Amino acid sequence: MTIEMKSYWDNLLKKAKDALAKNINEVSVLYSLVQLNKFAEDRGRESEFPTIRLYRDWLVHTDLDRPRHLIEFFEKLDEAIDDIRKGGGIEVAEQKIVIPLKFVKLFDELSVLGISLDTDQKALFIKSLVDGLIDAPLRWKGKHVKEFRFTYDNLRKKERESYFCHIQGQLIQGDKWFDGPELHYEGEGEGEYPSQKAL
Repeated sequence: MTIEMKSYWDNLLKKAKDALAKNINEVSVLYSLVQLNKFAEDRGRESEFPTIRLYRDWLVHTDLDRPRHLIEFFEKLDEAIDDIRKGGGIEVAEQKIVIPLKFVKLFDELSVLGISLDTDQKALFIKSLVDGLIDAPLRWKGKHVKEFRFTYDNLRKKERESYFCHIQGQLIQGDKWFDGPELHYEGEGEGEYPSQKAL
């Protein structure tokens, strides 16, 4: 029984690795995240891979009943807006939004599971992930935010090569959209992680 379960878990990891080794695109990125999250759930190790879980849940549950982890993410968005309205620093509030989304954390978690990508592969992985997220805004009835999305602006790309996308949220009152932090991808050399910054 133990051998069978180990083989099953190994198979989940192999499926994720093989999908990314064959081709990195929106389909393979989503597939790999689903397999890796299933591995973490089945092994009772969800807390070790929060970024994999967040992006997997986002891509799969854009307008459905929210998994607990997405609810927690939206609650942090509301907390960030409360902090700003109370006079707290915008940069500190933005970190509540950015930290759970950091690409470097995602690659760290992939590495723990035996998936190592080179600089070009990481760039392609992020592009494929963001392309999927842009088409999948998150919607729910929260305290302040009712929709959260990634967007892309070609003008920003021209201004800074590292620009990848930026965050927008829509408030419940007045349907007003607000711009959140920008996300940047910077390949800093072979073997180094890209960095993600909130400006």
